[in-house]
Amino acid sequence: MYESFEPLVDRRPRWVLLANAARARVIGRDPDTGALRELESFVHPASRLHASALGHNRPGAVVRGLGHSTLEPPLAPEARERQRFAHELARRLELLALGHHLPCWALVASSPFLGAVRHGIGPQAAERLVAHHDRDFTGLPLHQLEPRLRQMLPPGPVVD
Repeated sequence: MYESFEPLVDRRPRWVLLANAARARVIGRDPDTGALRELESFVHPASRLHASALGHNRPGAVVRGLGHSTLEPPLAPEARERQRFAHELARRLELLALGHHLPCWALVASSPFLGAVRHGIGPQAAERLVAHHDRDFTGLPLHQLEPRLRQMLPPGPVVD
């Protein structure tokens, strides 16, 4: 499905991951027409649910090991779901990078989801990340997205 890319010969972004806590889209250029196209999309509906629909949140969990215990800070169910989705995206990117199917890419995501994805990506995907911006463009149609990407990203195949 994905073409293979030479490792880091060209540091210009060829893909853009647009993401928020509930939806993500991978955008690239169609090799035949040059138009932007959606290469892959992800939806995480649990991120939009209320805490009551996600289950109860206990005040903390005791971690045992090496003869001591630590009380971990509580994590709201909504935050757990955001972390889960960020981890899923990061894992997908790392697998693509390990298979030489991830070109240099840019991340455009809402805050704090941007940080969750950046923190979760592995070393191979991180090496190919060339730009990141705190914006939520997940709902924009491709024709509205193109001029915004041109303004914020360095020149490259995805924005040229």
